[in-house]
Parts: sequence; structure tokens; C-alpha cells
Amino acid sequence: MTGEYLPAVREDGGEEAFPRPSWLYFTCPACGLVARPSSGDFPSNGSPTTPWTGGRATVRCSPCGHRHTVTGHDVVPASSFAVCPRCAHDSPCPAAAAVVECNSCHLYFDGPAAADPGLRDHLRTAQDRHARQLQATLQAAKDRAARRRGLLVDEDLVDVEVVRPAAAPSDTAPLDPELLPSVVEAVEEDEDLVDAELLSAEEGQGAGTDVAEAGLDAASAAVLAALDAGARQHLDDVRPEKTKAAYARDWALWREYLDWLATPERAGHRLPDTAVSVGTLVGFVTWLDAVLEAAPASIDRRITGVTVEARRRGAEVPKDATVAARQALKPIKLDKVKAARGRGKAKALTPEHLRTMATASPVVPAAPGSSRGDYEVPELARLRDAALHAVGFAVAGRNEELSVQDDTDFVLVPEGLEVTVPSVKGRPARTVAVAYGQHPETCPVRRWEAWKAAKEEAGVAPGGAAWLAVDRWGHLGSRMGPDACRQALTRSGERAGLPVRVTGHSRRRGIVTTGRRHGKRAEKLRAQGGWAANSPVFWGYIDEGELWEDAATEGIGL
Repeated sequence: MTGEYLPAVREDGGEEAFPRPSWLYFTCPACGLVARPSSGDFPSNGSPTTPWTGGRATVRCSPCGHRHTVTGHDVVPASSFAVCPRCAHDSPCPAAAAVVECNSCHLYFDGPAAADPGLRDHLRTAQDRHARQLQATLQAAKDRAARRRGLLVDEDLVDVEVVRPAAAPSDTAPLDPELLPSVVEAVEEDEDLVDAELLSAEEGQGAGTDVAEAGLDAASAAVLAALDAGARQHLDDVRPEKTKAAYARDWALWREYLDWLATPERAGHRLPDTAVSVGTLVGFVTWLDAVLEAAPASIDRRITGVTVEARRRGAEVPKDATVAARQALKPIKLDKVKAARGRGKAKALTPEHLRTMATASPVVPAAPGSSRGDYEVPELARLRDAALHAVGFAVAGRNEELSVQDDTDFVLVPEGLEVTVPSVKGRPARTVAVAYGQHPETCPVRRWEAWKAAKEEAGVAPGGAAWLAVDRWGHLGSRMGPDACRQALTRSGERAGLPVRVTGHSRRRGIVTTGRRHGKRAEKLRAQGGWAANSPVFWGYIDEGELWEDAATEGIGL
């Protein structure tokens, strides 16, 4: 467990005392319960992931809603884990936590301390009291808004009375006060409701609104249905082709599983393709594991693919089904033999690997039995590979990101390079700083400048594609695609005789693990690679980089 989950206040008030203030737990002075705050005002830049130095902050207790002041000394350190009932993610928390927030899906659920019946009863009392307070505040705001517009005629009434116009058409559905825009606007503007989310149970389900319930006429309902259909089509159109192809393969496997299930010795009946339930999805996981012997990571992704495709076809996929499927997957992930299926996790690339590849012999021996002799890698290809690997490592670049870079995405400044990593697959673009390296053969700044000069000397106009193909005779070609970027790295590793097989993800894993071992801030590394704040992959890389930081057995007299 890293300092990300077990923060310690430093006497010098160092800015990395609490890297993720939104992940901290406190004891509420009002209800006495340990929980993660539902909201907080930390003296930082306002981001939930901005480091907090431990100064005075104001937080709101999630069980009872009480606002109180805390400092870094009030943090209750994590000493246990709690499994999320929705996504089965392990979230670090204090053993005394009454309420835990999942670090993956952000669901609030009972913590380890709630196993005690007395404390659980106390928690429910605090939560019920808080819920009643919120309901009362919400109703008061609605009443105030209604009175301002002359809709509430009796202050003793709980519900809003609507004065219907005398000329209202008889075929118009009754006006629902909950849908009055003026009331909603007034509620949203009320200062007491800044933390409230005004969503009904039906709206939260996202399954659409019944025409009669919403008070819509048939023409309006038809227009909304057409807009919804167009929106779904648009979202499907902008989804990357690679993702759509992967989901299509997942769906084909799902249909193959349903065919297998329909055989006489099993169910004996072919279920509809959209019959996604707890039983069928858990069975799908078991089938992928036992029959196809798929890798756990592949099974996890196929659960997502089937869920997305089923919903795209109009099916209602219950949350319980995906939760149960991932619970069934958990022991498969923990099985060492099954976890070794497939290619496994990408090995981390290191600066030492980069130097070995950059200084490897350009001569590639002929394969045994081949009629061709030894092959020498052209100088242009060596310059390009050295630059591609060093820059890709420095910016934690994905293959897709590197393949769409242009010369104009690299700006030389006195400190090094300011590199723009373009937007791909819906991810936002980012501009990152790349400093001069300590070794000329792996310095990303020098390597880029050498490759750029070689391109222009070969007759390529500046401003075009950053990374170009080079044939075996040293002729420059067109822009490299994502697969070409991946193959260039793997091929360089094989030629240099690296002890591990490196791929595109090796760059991203390597910059984080190496950077963390050298004391780089987690948030700096996360921004460099464009990871989401709650990315489990990124925080797994951080844990790997911190493995030997303040090791438990170090200096204890063993």
C-alpha cells in the first residue's frame, strides 16, 4: 500500500503530503463516523487530484452532512480494503470506516466498521436524518419558487398546486409540477442545494420517459424519439473503427456462446441475442475461461463489449449482471496459470533498454537457411527509430498518438521540447515538456533534431508527418501507422537482444515506473501520459514504481 493511500503529514509541509485529497477519510465530530467526505474545499487548485499540503480545509460528512474543518493531522490512514458491490474493485480504506467510496466507479457503500450491528444502526440513523434534511430543503426551495410564480395558494400544502388555464385543450396531458422549468431553475439557484442532484428515479435509469408520464403529445414524442435515434447513430459514427471492430468480435463470440448453450445436452433452447442477464453473462465468463481458455484481461474487455453492443441493440442490461460477471472473473484473474494466458502485461521499457537499442549493431544476421545474406539497417531508419523510441518514451505516447504527429507538434525551446500529443479515440490533446537527456544516444531532444534534419536533407519538406516509413534501401515513404510504430519498437528490441519483448504499452509503463523511482510526482506523470485521474492502470504503474520506496523490511533490524 503506497503513500497515495497512507499519507503522512510532513513537518516541512511538503506539497506531496497528500497527493489525492479526495481519497482521504476523516472522523466526523457530529456523528463520530469515519467516512470519505461527500465534498470538500481543500486549499489547492480546486482539482480533486491536486496535492493538498495538509492546511485547514472544510469537508462535508457523507453520512450525516455535517460540515467541519480538518487538517492533515485529522486524516484517518487506510489499513484495510473494501470490495465494491457494483464493480468488484478493491478500494483502500481505514478499518474503522463506516462508509467507503469505490475508487473505480465512485459508489458509496458500507465500510468494514458497518459489520458491527450497533454501528450500522447508528449509521442508518445518521443517513436517514440527513436524507430527511435534504428532502425538507428541496421541498422548501420548490415552495419558494412556486410562491414567487403564484402557483402555491396554501402554505400548508406539501405539493404544488397548479392553476390550469381555462382554455387548455382537453387532449393535453396534465401538467406535472416537477417538470416546470421555472421551478427547476429556482431550485438549482438555491444556495442550500448546491450539492444536490435534481434527478428523478426514472431519469437516473436512462431508459427513456413514458409519453404520458412526461406530459408529451404524440408529435413531441415522435420528434424526441427521432432525435434520440439520431444521437445514438452519431455516437456510433464517432466511435473509433478499431473499437467498433473489437466490439463486433465480442458480439460474435457472445452469439457463439448462445449457440453452444442451445445444444440439446445443455439448455436445449436458443436464447435471443439480447438476453443479457446475470445467468447468461456469468455463464459467458465461465465459457470463455473453460472452453476458449481466454486470458482474464480479454474476458474483462469482452464483458464490456457485449454490454455495449446489447444496449446499442435496445436491450436493458441490468447492473447486477455486469457486477456478477466481474465477480465471477475475479478468481480467474487471481489464478497464476490462467493469468499467464495470452501475451500478458507489457514489460516496462527503461532508459537502459533505450540505450541498448540505440547502440546495437546495425547489421542483422541472415536467418538460418536463408538465401539472403546479412542485412544492414539503413542510417535513416536507425535515426528514425532512435528518435521515435526516445520521444515515445518521454511523452508516454500511444502508437495511435505517435502516428498522427506532425513536425509542427514539436517546438524547440531553451529547456528542451514542447511536444503536442494529438487527440485520438476521443481523448483530449495534451502538450508536455520534454527536457534534454543526460545521454546523447537517448536524449529525446537531440534525437528528434537529428531525425528532423536527416528528413529534410533527404528532400522532405518541413511541416509534414513526424514519423515516416523507411524501406530496406533507405528510401523515405509515407506516414507511419499505429502498427508500424509498434513494430518498429518491437523489432528494435529484438535486434538489440533485449531480455524482454517490448511493445507500445512498454513506453507508457516504463516512463511511470522509472519516473516514480526517481521521485517524480504522480500527477506530473499522469498528465504526461494523459491518463484519467482514476485510471487503475496508471495507479498500478505507480505502485510498481514505489515497490521499494520505504520498504516494510528496510532498516528494521533484520
